[in-house]
Amino acid sequence: MKNFSYLQPKTFAEASAALQGAHSVAKGAGTDLLDLLKKRIVEPDAVVSLLPVKDEEKQGEISALATLQDLATDEWVKLEFPALRTAADEAATPQVRNVGTVGGNLGQASRCWYLRTPGHACIKLGDKQCAAGAERAENRYHGLFASGGCHCANPSNLAPALIAVKARAACVHPDGDRVMDIELLYDGVKPGRMSDLALRKGELIRSVLLEPSPLARNSVYVEFRERQSFDFAIVSVAAAADIRDGVVKEIRIVCGGVAPTPYRAVAAERALTGKRLDPDAGAKAAVAGATALSGNRFKIPVLAELVRRALKEIAG
Repeated sequence: MKNFSYLQPKTFAEASAALQGAHSVAKGAGTDLLDLLKKRIVEPDAVVSLLPVKDEEKQGEISALATLQDLATDEWVKLEFPALRTAADEAATPQVRNVGTVGGNLGQASRCWYLRTPGHACIKLGDKQCAAGAERAENRYHGLFASGGCHCANPSNLAPALIAVKARAACVHPDGDRVMDIELLYDGVKPGRMSDLALRKGELIRSVLLEPSPLARNSVYVEFRERQSFDFAIVSVAAAADIRDGVVKEIRIVCGGVAPTPYRAVAAERALTGKRLDPDAGAKAAVAGATALSGNRFKIPVLAELVRRALKEIAG
């Protein structure tokens, strides 16, 4: 890999300032960044480590530097945001959960091999076409809902669950801090931009803000993967619903592994709101706009079944 400077700021503000350099990247645990560095997909002049950063968490706040294991074992999260607890607990392996961070999980790059293997057409790397969309492409694990011509699949476990429970992100930047819905962190694929996060240059997620609610308390996360021991989810679904007197007052259904960003099944939400919860109708509506590639048609029934299972669980 290319030689680089290694910076260790003490605060998020210092880290954000250090990231204003032309060719600098942030590092949490580094479980994903190391692969990108070794393959020279990312070649920074400076790596800014966030591990020395000290930041005090407030009530209702989860630090971006908290580990997935911290989240999976937090009793308050388990009680008030069960989908989030399950999503953290299902991620990767115990070894990865013990070091991988909340911020890193939200911001990790797609596992698309056309992105991670030099020499292939990739919109995120500045090309005009996506190699995964070709007829004979290796696209078994790619998405069903393209964005900006890109067919990759977002790999985050936490993002669907956080969006389903209406979590927000507190972000730090020299030009001013801000708080935004987790859903708005992802703004679709932009040519030449590897990251899916809608952050300003050097802007960092400092923490995730969680607010208990009837909707968040009645939330679930389910996923399907080929190997239970260690694998990224082929498809994941987080669902949350506020159901009163048997009628759906509010519902959110968010899917992972099926689009370049977490995919919110708005059509399914609309079809279910104001009625008694019908898992079959929700599953049908959730896959209505799906478009399979040459090698991933099996994902459509998998997505429908996971939505159906999630809805049955929150209905019960």
